[in-house]
Amino acid sequence: MRLGVHMPQKGGFEANVKRVAAIGCRSIQIFSGNPTGWRMGKMTQEEISARADLLEQYSIYPLVVHSAYLINLATNKEEFLLKSKKLLDETMERAALYRSPFVILHTGNHGGEGVEKGTAQIIASIEEGLAKWPPSVKLVLENTAGSGTAIGSKIEEQAAILQVFPAERVGFCFDTAHGFAAGYDLSSPAAVEETVQLIDKIIGRDRLCVFHVNDTKVKLGSRVDRHAHIGEGNIGLEGFRALLNQGWPEDMPVILETPENGTAWDETNMEKLASLID
Repeated sequence: MRLGVHMPQKGGFEANVKRVAAIGCRSIQIFSGNPTGWRMGKMTQEEISARADLLEQYSIYPLVVHSAYLINLATNKEEFLLKSKKLLDETMERAALYRSPFVILHTGNHGGEGVEKGTAQIIASIEEGLAKWPPSVKLVLENTAGSGTAIGSKIEEQAAILQVFPAERVGFCFDTAHGFAAGYDLSSPAAVEETVQLIDKIIGRDRLCVFHVNDTKVKLGSRVDRHAHIGEGNIGLEGFRALLNQGWPEDMPVILETPENGTAWDETNMEKLASLID
């Protein structure tokens, strides 16, 4: 596994790369643009290539790109859907320029139209996108906490989308805080084993591309997304120890999305994770 953090935008790319390299990050995640806006932001190919070169210089890989939170492929609003697909297209293209193999996407909210209809629209949107997205970049669907009308908190809901597409084009990201909030226990070795076996059975390990590792402030099955620092929530250190030692591939990115990214907490959380790996 390659441990890393979600790298903040403030502070400058080069300075942040040097900072995360100094605390032992071997992988990072970034937003390729404004995470809460529809505009990607202008950058030249030369600027992006320079950033990618810097990551190679510090042996930080793979770079994981997280798409903007606004994107919703399950929306029942036509204009919103068109804007979502356009921004996702741009994100996939920019990820290719960054030489990133993964773009993380929240599956979306059906807005009251129902999981079945929302899922069908997500599938149709991905099918449309795959015809034009760079083949070097894999779309990676992230599980949700399950609040409101969100799709994808249940492993079966993720599988219904993933099984339509080849594993080399569409994969799965498991967020521990989201999973716990959705009812998948990770607080003990036995619970972790059960959850991992369920993912393996329903989705398959070959689909799992990225981990987001976050403790959580909420109770099991609460369907609320509230991240906590590693070992300071309801998953706890033993849960993370069991999860990290499941024999994952050496190049699997394990990304911290804990509170206060970009502060001294990054190093504290990185040290905790590293100490749990046998």
